[in-house]
Amino acid sequence: MLAKKTQTQPIYNIPSIRNYRWSTHLDFLRGLASLLVFIGHTRILLFIEYSEIINPNFLIKRLNSLTVLGHQSVMIFFVLSGFFISASVIRRIKEKQWSWVNYLVDRLTRLYIVLIPALLLSSVWDYLGIKIFGTGQDSFYGEKFHNGHLATYKILENFTFQNALGTLVFLQTIFVDLFGSNKAVWSLAYEFWYYILFPAIILFFCVKSLKARILYALLASGILLMVGSEIRIYFLVWLMGALVSISHPSKYLNNKKVLNLLTILSILILGITLMIERFIGREIGDFFIGSSTAVMIYLLVNSRSQIRQEGAYEKFSKGLAGCSYTLYLVHMPILCFIRACVIGDRPWQPDIFHVFLALIIVVFVFLYAVVIAHFTEAKTDKFRNLIMSWINNRRLNQA
Repeated sequence: MLAKKTQTQPIYNIPSIRNYRWSTHLDFLRGLASLLVFIGHTRILLFIEYSEIINPNFLIKRLNSLTVLGHQSVMIFFVLSGFFISASVIRRIKEKQWSWVNYLVDRLTRLYIVLIPALLLSSVWDYLGIKIFGTGQDSFYGEKFHNGHLATYKILENFTFQNALGTLVFLQTIFVDLFGSNKAVWSLAYEFWYYILFPAIILFFCVKSLKARILYALLASGILLMVGSEIRIYFLVWLMGALVSISHPSKYLNNKKVLNLLTILSILILGITLMIERFIGREIGDFFIGSSTAVMIYLLVNSRSQIRQEGAYEKFSKGLAGCSYTLYLVHMPILCFIRACVIGDRPWQPDIFHVFLALIIVVFVFLYAVVIAHFTEAKTDKFRNLIMSWINNRRLNQA
């Protein structure tokens, strides 16, 4: 009876999503997006710019197309985040179980359990790189290496306690610069303020107290004024995921063959938008990617088929997603250090030998992230439960 009821419910009304097949697909998408960011940064750091390659062959052209999707992949993260976080927020508010304390514990444990170790590791790799290789003209950490994606001479300039502290309170790109070589942390500031902004807006419409409404209006307005125009613009991309979470399944998609065909078509359209984004302007392209991702997710969640038995695909997707956040946060500083050790101030030509070396580096850094994830990201629920237990004990002692 419950299974039948959930067939017509929007996502925020479903108590648990883990047994649904579409949840596995979204795990795979999250892991794939993280890999694309990582591989994109690897290409930028290890190889010469595509425009410098003389007569690139077909394989090099295809590899280049697959390794320039880092920024676009972050748009996929935003839509996925909007989808999952909004569903959780709306469900708690609707069931009258909303608590800012519980919500912030959920969100901050998820963020900090990887962010704090990632910043510490960033400090170690950047310190070693600067000490070993210096910051002279011939050093990777000096001013000589510079392209449109990464200005490494700013590693030393940005390697400050102020930037580290600002990143810990999610003010990077707003009031402070990115910390050291870890350029990937920019999106966390966007995510965190979306986490606060969305429930503030929803609660403004849901609470009955005028005083509470004024407070939520001030909170939302203050955040929107503080964060700047770019974070405000990309909140619309994040909200595309939220729109999916409140949407009901369509009765016109009950036909499994039609649904599967449309889902495949939506995946193809998303792939096309990822590839053409750089030709149509970043912001317009980002909105196309966001809307394509949202449509694909909507079609995926219209299928409410459940997993009977966990197979290789389910295990792989869960495992990949389980280290995706860690991979995203820890790969850049160690890649910079490897670049300084192995290459120096002149990147590689993308020939077979150097592509093979790059693959070895990719595997090594990925395994490095997996090990860190085992001790951080994988312990998120345990860490969250410990904090909630401590908070609940404090409440009981004060009662």
